[in-house]
Amino acid sequence: MNRNNVIKPGWVLLCFCMLLAPLFVHSQETPERESILIISSYNPDTRRMASFITEFEQQILASGIPCDIYIETLESKGIADAALWMSLIDNMITRYENRSLRAIVLLGQEAWASFVSLGRIPEGVMCFSGFASSNGVMLPPPPDSLQTWKPRSVEYQGMTDSLKAVGGMLNRYNIRRNVELIRSLYPQVENIALITDNTYGGISLQALVREEWKNYPDLNLVLVDSREGDEAVHETYASLPPRSAVMLGTWRVGSDGEYFMQRSLNDLVQSNPRIPVFSITRTSIGDVAIGGYVPEYENGAPLIAAQIKKYYDTGKIDDVRFHTSKNIYLFDSRKLKDWKIAEYALPKGSVVEDAIATKLSKYSHYIELLVLGILLLVVLLLFVTWLLLRVQRLKRTLEEREEQLVVARERAEESDMLKSAFLANMSHEIRTPLNAIVGFSSLMQSEELSQEERAEYCAIVVNNSEMLLTLLNDILDISSLECGKIRFNYASEEIVQLCQHVLMTTAHTRQEGVEGRLECAVDSFMLTTDAHRLSQILINLLTNAGKFTSEGSITLGVVVDEEHNEVLFSVTDTGPGIPLDKQEMVFNRFEKLDGNKKKGTGLGLAICRQIAMIVGGRIWVDPTYTGGARFIFAHPIGLDSGRENREGGGDFDYLSSASPSI
Repeated sequence: MNRNNVIKPGWVLLCFCMLLAPLFVHSQETPERESILIISSYNPDTRRMASFITEFEQQILASGIPCDIYIETLESKGIADAALWMSLIDNMITRYENRSLRAIVLLGQEAWASFVSLGRIPEGVMCFSGFASSNGVMLPPPPDSLQTWKPRSVEYQGMTDSLKAVGGMLNRYNIRRNVELIRSLYPQVENIALITDNTYGGISLQALVREEWKNYPDLNLVLVDSREGDEAVHETYASLPPRSAVMLGTWRVGSDGEYFMQRSLNDLVQSNPRIPVFSITRTSIGDVAIGGYVPEYENGAPLIAAQIKKYYDTGKIDDVRFHTSKNIYLFDSRKLKDWKIAEYALPKGSVVEDAIATKLSKYSHYIELLVLGILLLVVLLLFVTWLLLRVQRLKRTLEEREEQLVVARERAEESDMLKSAFLANMSHEIRTPLNAIVGFSSLMQSEELSQEERAEYCAIVVNNSEMLLTLLNDILDISSLECGKIRFNYASEEIVQLCQHVLMTTAHTRQEGVEGRLECAVDSFMLTTDAHRLSQILINLLTNAGKFTSEGSITLGVVVDEEHNEVLFSVTDTGPGIPLDKQEMVFNRFEKLDGNKKKGTGLGLAICRQIAMIVGGRIWVDPTYTGGARFIFAHPIGLDSGRENREGGGDFDYLSSASPSI
């Protein structure tokens, strides 16, 4: 026997268990959950509908009722769609009957009236109303005469016997109490206008008023119905006679089926502002209406959930009942004051409130959130503004730093070029006297030289040594001045005597036949200065004049300019002069206008300008003098205490503007 054809006992047991498994699983399944259907007349996300649905779901969940809640909407607006509402209601009920439908909650008058007019209640299903009125009209309306349709009012509570297992919350509108209120405040009233709109609620409310008006044969009822069109409505309202009052019902949809603008009702009332307006539905109390006898609207969610819970507890569906809202006399304090109505003239138990304050209190949470949101936006705006300002400031700083880096780089490049030029000039200036010194010193070692030649060579060596010493001294001076290593010793000096001494000291530098003069506008003047540095400037200027003046005179002048608080020292010669385009160049280092024809290092005028800057003065070439060259040095009369007795150097602004010549 083939072993593969033998059926083992284990396989038989496994197959048997697989056959019994579906029966076992089916026996363990939980019963199917029941359904509750909520049908909203319009958008269930609106505040009132959403509030009911949320609270109802919480109540059902807390009660432990095993059911699922489904939400549908009719999206109703104008009465022209009434026939469609009924078919939608019928389709919804049919669709959810297959989901173990246990209860139907109809929110809004349109859904409730369509359900009642349909007249079909599934077996074993509870039906509840919410946000509906105790009065209504039967649907559907005649399709060709909607604008003139005036149906008879029906009382839903009176239909309880024919509508089994029906209940919920109904709002009752008391027309009689509102008429009595108007008559008590305005006894002479003869006409009462009713304002209603093109909605089921407006038409059913108008039907209720017409039914009640049979009890008031002495009052004329004027219907202001939005179904007649805006122009007719405004004409009717504006033509109301003086002894009239208004009862406001609903005002939401116009004759074209579109929603009214927010100010539409205000515009209508302003067309005849002398007519007092009362509300029977709470609509616009505090806005255009003084007040009225109105329902205390209740949510109804706890009531309906409790009746459903009771059914699950007792199993009796016949316990479903209607509950009607209470009514109160409600008035707005501002409107009472505007119409000069005293509170003691109101019915007993009336509630007087400030509508604006009530709205603010009602929406205080939203206002707080709005204020908080605005504050957060302001903070965010300030933060963003701060960030933008900071970014702009950083951008400006970066631009400034970039400019500074560019300037620093240019200065560094310039300094490098100046350093190279300085070294080149130094090597050239030093090499010339050194060559002479080395060359003639070597010649002086020869034994064949005569005594006259040896003396001549010795004089040349001494002369070039003096030139080299002068050059090194000048270089040390200008370097020390720029680095601030030279201390200036300020003291009160008699400058006329100082000028006489300087002129005598430089007498040997003048060429033969050249006259030296001193022209002082004062006999004596005490000036706070560093006598050594002032003498150094004047000696340099006089020495330079002596080099270039072969005939004529060299004049040292002194003028006290009290207007500008400075002393002007001038050195005037009768030499060849300085071209205008070269007058500023002479103050550069190693600058020689005559090349190397004249002795000198080319640093004297650069040193003069550096000293002038340190003492707070100026030095320049007078461009107006044409008889030779005239250098002017302006020395301040009063030196500040911080400048006295300190080391030279630092950055001082050099004022190169032209000054009056001497």
